[in-house]
Parts: sequence; C-alpha cells; structure tokens
Amino acid sequence: MSKELTKSRLAGADGLRAIACLLVVWHHTAQKLNPEGVSPLVGALHFLGMRGEVGVSLFFVLSGCLLSVPFWASFVEGKAFPSIKRYATNRAARIAPAFWLNLIICSILGVTVFNLGFNWQKFSSAFLFINSYNYSTFFPTEINGPLWSIGLEVSCYLLLPLVLYVIFKTAKSTAFAFAGLITTIVALQALNPLIIQLFMTDNDQKGWQFGMDGGAKQWLPYWNIGSFFTQFLIGSLAALVIVQLRSKQTAANRLFDLGFIASALGAILLVVVRLTPGAPDTFTQQPYVSPFFALFMSVALVCGSHSVYVSRALDNRVFSWLAKLSFGIYLWHMVVIEIIARKFIGNYVYSGLHDVWQWVLISAIVLATSIAIAAASWRLLESPILQAVRGTKRPEMKS
Repeated sequence: MSKELTKSRLAGADGLRAIACLLVVWHHTAQKLNPEGVSPLVGALHFLGMRGEVGVSLFFVLSGCLLSVPFWASFVEGKAFPSIKRYATNRAARIAPAFWLNLIICSILGVTVFNLGFNWQKFSSAFLFINSYNYSTFFPTEINGPLWSIGLEVSCYLLLPLVLYVIFKTAKSTAFAFAGLITTIVALQALNPLIIQLFMTDNDQKGWQFGMDGGAKQWLPYWNIGSFFTQFLIGSLAALVIVQLRSKQTAANRLFDLGFIASALGAILLVVVRLTPGAPDTFTQQPYVSPFFALFMSVALVCGSHSVYVSRALDNRVFSWLAKLSFGIYLWHMVVIEIIARKFIGNYVYSGLHDVWQWVLISAIVLATSIAIAAASWRLLESPILQAVRGTKRPEMKS
C-alpha cells in the first residue's frame, strides 16, 4: 500500500495540465480577434477563449495537489515529515533554470530588438521571485506578461510545507487534518477583504490604457498571495482526499466518471455565467471566480484520479506530451505573440484582427512555435537538470 499511497502520478492529471496550458494560450490568442460580425460559432469560441484565463487557476490547483501527495501519504501512514531539502531542491530545479533563461532572453530582446529599455528593479525582483507584490514590478518584462504568476507560484511552494508541517504535527487523525486545512482556507478567504482594503492601489495612471504597470495597478491587490494560496491549498485538499481513497484501496468506478463530468460542467457554467475576463469576481473579489472554480476543479481532479473512462481519455499520448512541455509552453507563448505583433503583423493586437482565418492561422503558428521551443527547452535544459538533481534517466515532472 505504501507505494500506491506515495506515487505522485495521478490518473487524469496529465490531461488537466495539458488543458490548463492550452486554455492560457487560447486566452491570449483570442484577445487578438475582433468578435464583431463573426459567425455565432466563432463568436462562441472567442467568448470561451477570453475566459481561458482560468487555466492559471487550474495550474495552481494541480500543483497544490501533486506536491501535497507525498506529505499526506506520510501523514496517513504515520511516517516522518518528508524531506524539505529534497522538496526545495526539486522545486528549484524544475522552475528556476527555465524561468531564469526566459527572463534573461526576454530582457535582452526588449533592449536589443524592441528598444524597450531595461528595468533593474523589475528584473531583480523577478529573478528573486518577489515581483508579484508591487504593481511596479508585477509584470517582469514588457514582452512576456504571463511571467507575473511565477513569483506567486514560488511563494505557494514556500508556504505549502509550512502549513502542512503545522497540520502534520498537531492533527491526530485524518479528520483533524481535513479540519486544519479547511480552517486555513477559510482564514485566507476571511483575510481577503482586509488585504484589498489595506493594499488598494491609488488611481493615478491606473488601468490598461497606461500600459502594463497601469494594468498591474488595476489587478492589485485582487491578484494577491492569499487568493492564489487558497487555490493551491484547495489542490492540497484534493490530494488528501485522493490519498485517503488510496489508503482504503478504493477501486476505479464509473461513479467517479460521472462526478468528473458533473464538476467539469459546473466549472464551465460558473465561468460562463460569472467570469469577466481580466477582472475580479464581483462577489468574491478574486480572480478566476476563486475559490469556487478551484473547488470545482479539485473535485474533478479527485474524480478523475479514480475514474474508469475519463482518465483514459485525458491521459492520451498527446496530452501527456503537452503536459510535460506545459511549463515551457507557458513561458514562451507570449514571447512568440509579441514578436509576431511587433515585427511582422502590426494589427495583431487586442481586438485587432478582423479576418477569422488569419486569426486561426496565426494562432496555430503561435501554438506550434511555442511547443517547438518548449520541446527544445525540455530536452536541452529542463530534463538534464532534473536528471542530475534526481539521479534518474527519465524525469516525469507533473507539477
């Protein structure tokens, strides 16, 4: 049972990671299409694509879940708390090299190709993964906006073992562990209104019309660590459920397939009804309709891990391959978009394209090029480093 409990691979997780990655790329390419006068089908695709930003939330839920499995497995089995050194080394090896390379290349391109200048404050804060706490550093480079999330993700990496350690040492049973984790999530949600009140940005040059710093002013303090760590811990909650199911040797069942379908449809309906792209939810005052979207996806993650048919469909060869490359695709797709927009197609800007087929073609080029760069990054940089750190021949990093 021990091996079954501690295995990091979750059925269906590869597919969900690939979907999260594709949603983010879809979101950023959908922004370039002007939806006026398009067919109902294209209009629907544009509408959904604009809401593909929720892929970021799904990434946080997945990471929180996958990284928590070894901790919860040790807890359920009554073993010692897993090695923090090993955890930190693995996280650093997975994230830092590819991110730092991307940050350096984007900074060089910004200066030499796009004449954007160089901002030491933005660069250094991003290099140290602390860019996400001030609007002036929130977006590390002008040509790669999505890098904003990496600092928040690393913060979640640091906070996760602290929270789990406290629960690990104080909870006497799995029920108390559930209670401790839920209490932490509720506390973070209760703090959110106070965070917004205390750290609200002023209105001077606030808004996307003033550039990326103005956009960051509009996002902050709604895009705060409390909200994203909530999503991360909701993933950890899913991990605890999965480990508990494994400990009881729960077999795959078609009811879990139905549960996955119901939770996925619930998430889609929630996004369609409530999400305004690029804005916090009017009720929760958080991005991506957090925490409700994250909760739906955590249920989907649990159900997918014990499903019969859904996991097979999700973990197909293409999705498994894309899941492996997802971090690289996330890092590089906006760079490709910016190069196309700034050097080749001047109207490839927000709502700038009116030709649907041109939009489809450029979107395909963006995706294909991003995948190619990500594949090269994985083969030449990420995989060798992970092999060296872990002493394995074929690292299978899913988080």
